[in-house]
Amino acid sequence: MEKPLITIGITCFKEGDWLLECWESVLKQTDSRWTAVLVMDGTTDTRTTEIFSALKHPKLLKWASETNRGPYPMRNKAFELTRTPFHFYLDADDQLGPSAVADALKAFKLHPNAGFVYTDYQCVGSGEEIIRYAPAVEALDLVEGHLLPGACAYYRTLWEKVGGFAEELARGNADYDFVLGAYEMDVRGVHDGGVNYHYRRGQGSSVSNSYGLRYAETHEIMVRRHPRFFKDPARRRRFLALGYRRGACANYSAGNWQRASALAAQACRNGLWKDPYMIQIVLRGRVPPAVFAGLRLCWRLARPPKRVLKI
Repeated sequence: MEKPLITIGITCFKEGDWLLECWESVLKQTDSRWTAVLVMDGTTDTRTTEIFSALKHPKLLKWASETNRGPYPMRNKAFELTRTPFHFYLDADDQLGPSAVADALKAFKLHPNAGFVYTDYQCVGSGEEIIRYAPAVEALDLVEGHLLPGACAYYRTLWEKVGGFAEELARGNADYDFVLGAYEMDVRGVHDGGVNYHYRRGQGSSVSNSYGLRYAETHEIMVRRHPRFFKDPARRRRFLALGYRRGACANYSAGNWQRASALAAQACRNGLWKDPYMIQIVLRGRVPPAVFAGLRLCWRLARPPKRVLKI
């Protein structure tokens, strides 16, 4: 048996039979230089517990939390249990493509200075499209958004240097924060050139559906955690503005108009004062409903008519 080089860290909560599909995708790897850890996050789901108990394999180590702690603390635990140079984290409702291990190890060998290897996503479930990631992502690109996937193959030593996934971001944006920490240390990732992660769409939990409401807070936390990355005032303001904007939009959609208005005002103060949607949200929380309805009607009437191309 070849010595394992990479640990596949699977985190599960209440995925049920999807956990079996996930594990089968690990067994189908074309490169055998892997071992696996399966970490369960304090679930009360009977089917997931049954499958977790039944899975046995010489390459598999299992660990279960007595309480629900959130996905990122569980990913930290999977890293802690890793004894190989590399770690590929995998959510239990997703799957790996057959060449995921082979392509990741090949990319690490070809790019010895890379701290992590990422791949394109094949969506399954709700929508079958492929999510493509750029072959190169620079620091300024990350200010505009989280342009790299969370489920990557990492050097375990990078996880140690960054300090793992932040506990204060346990239920959202910890992978974004992790990448910022890597870039702060001038560590970059590399694309493996393939489509090796099968990502299940349309299964968002209440946690993943609601963390957008506190997106602004997560951006503030990331700015505090990475002073070197955000030492440029313009970069810091832009990053905060986009966090406030997304938080404003999420709260507005949820009907939290006062909160949305306050966040939209913050976005404007940090540079988005020309954004018409932010101005609209600010006014929605600060003027009477009848006045706001009148203003919206005026905006519609003031818009230039759409040009229709005649053929």
